[in-house]
Amino acid sequence: MAHMKSFYACSDGRYYSDVQIWEHLERDIWHVCCWDSETGGEWMETDGGELLHLAPVTEEQLP
Repeated sequence: MAHMKSFYACSDGRYYSDVQIWEHLERDIWHVCCWDSETGGEWMETDGGELLHLAPVTEEQLP
């Protein structure tokens, strides 16, 4: 079964794929704070202490 990528709009003005998010987590650049299972939104804390909100978007919504 092929993996379908998920994409997120971030409060830092950038867009990230699920793979990029996992890379940030594995490198300890981001840490999961909480998530909303109803909307799919996630909140991450950066290694600099900034709180980021990630909201799921469709591939068609990407710039």
